[in-house]
Amino acid sequence: MGSASPSVSPRIACLVAPDFALEALYRAEPGLRDVPLALVDDPGPRALLTTVSVAARRLGVRPGLTVAQATAICATLVFRTVARTDPEQSPSQPPSVDYRHAAQAALCEVAASCSPRVEDPSQVRSTSPHDTANADHGYGTVYFDARGAPFPSEHALGAALTVRAARVGLNVHVGIASTRTTARLAAHQHVGVTVVPWGTERRFLAPLPIALLDLDPELTATLTRWGITRLGELACLSPAAMRTRLGPTGATLVRSARGEQRTPLAPTPAPPSFIEETQLDYGIDTLEPLAFVLRGCLDRLVARLALRSVACGALQLSLALATHTREERHVAVAAPTTDVKVLLTLTRLQLETTPPAAPVEAVRVTALPARARAAQLDLFRPAGPTPEHLATTMARLSALCGPGRVGAPTVTDSHRPEALTLTAFAPSSGAAIPSPPPHANACYLALRAIRPPRPVEVFANQGRPDFVRGDHFGGRVVALAGPWRLAGEWWTDDCFVRDYYDMGLSDGGVYRIYRDAHTAAWFVEGEYD
Repeated sequence: MGSASPSVSPRIACLVAPDFALEALYRAEPGLRDVPLALVDDPGPRALLTTVSVAARRLGVRPGLTVAQATAICATLVFRTVARTDPEQSPSQPPSVDYRHAAQAALCEVAASCSPRVEDPSQVRSTSPHDTANADHGYGTVYFDARGAPFPSEHALGAALTVRAARVGLNVHVGIASTRTTARLAAHQHVGVTVVPWGTERRFLAPLPIALLDLDPELTATLTRWGITRLGELACLSPAAMRTRLGPTGATLVRSARGEQRTPLAPTPAPPSFIEETQLDYGIDTLEPLAFVLRGCLDRLVARLALRSVACGALQLSLALATHTREERHVAVAAPTTDVKVLLTLTRLQLETTPPAAPVEAVRVTALPARARAAQLDLFRPAGPTPEHLATTMARLSALCGPGRVGAPTVTDSHRPEALTLTAFAPSSGAAIPSPPPHANACYLALRAIRPPRPVEVFANQGRPDFVRGDHFGGRVVALAGPWRLAGEWWTDDCFVRDYYDMGLSDGGVYRIYRDAHTAAWFVEGEYD
């Protein structure tokens, strides 16, 4: 394949997180970073160690040892399971959390903050064995198109990527080159940021061993028998001759060793939600330690949302309980926000209202992204509460008063005076409601409604109300207006017929009282101010 000119040559950036399984675990549990730690595929004393931390290596622990052997070397060694266990095979234990999924998604979001064309190798299966990101299903590696990135240079782009990766708890190496293979090897072989200028790919790759291409063992043995151990030696061969001996794979190997194999990116679509999980060492049955765990999940979620330039529109909680069941919770957010304190408060209030039925052993928090709502301030009116603080206040009131008892009153389609319902409260735009012009001779009275209407006793004299006795008020009727009848909903089983009176009592109050024609009971509906 011929070389393209620098003006049209693609530029591929590769992010690589070394020791990705450890980095993913450290991201979820920062307290494990300085302790001797080993990762295993399955629980049990005969399980083999796949990865060990630096602190464990200093004590003599190495990958390949069994759990029993490693424990004999270091009694304080901490073990964590990498893969998710199958609940059908281990019904006595809840499924373990695979932290790599969230860490890989965070790595993709770091790349997406600089380019819209991002490829996640863990979601794309390459048909070329030598171009596979790594042996662990692509975890820990992300590719993206580096052309057009808003940075003065590619070195500045790489420096920005390392800083943004640190914000989401990952340590990455960055490689930028004209081909995927060159960018990946540059990131794997060098710490920090490595930029391979256009036209120097072959010279950069020449001293590297062929083992870095992740070839299958049989092909590696064949090339070794031919005396080929470096990419520079492989690049000197003829692609046509290699195709004759090894098929299409041989020609592809030569072009990759020369830095000429240009495989297009397969962009991965943005996720519809952001998920963070945490596995607990023991069940939590109180709110304070559970809130501490949730705070860590929310911190990581908000950092990832910020990289995508979106806010949290709603939260979904999935709690794995000690009874091997799950509780699903939905936390509504009045306005999209990235304030961790607000999100944690809303989550705490939801859990306080309805505590989990059993101790919690694992937590999964899902954030649904939404665009942050812009607020236009008024030059002549004081600023109201922010949507985030308003959402927190509404959640606190709901926790105190109970569900369905806090909101904005809305008139329903009914003839009953007291008919209303509560809807979600949304602040108005601030526009003043026009009021009718005052009448010169009008006398206005305000009726303070009593909800629900309270029962009272009314004593009549010749069919006319004469005395009223109620809770904390009552007296002789000194002024009376009425009755006037209000009837409605006769087409339903809950029809009503009422006779209304306005009564001035000897206690100095003026009240609106009605008589239910069906039950002959009296009720006070309001008091005039």
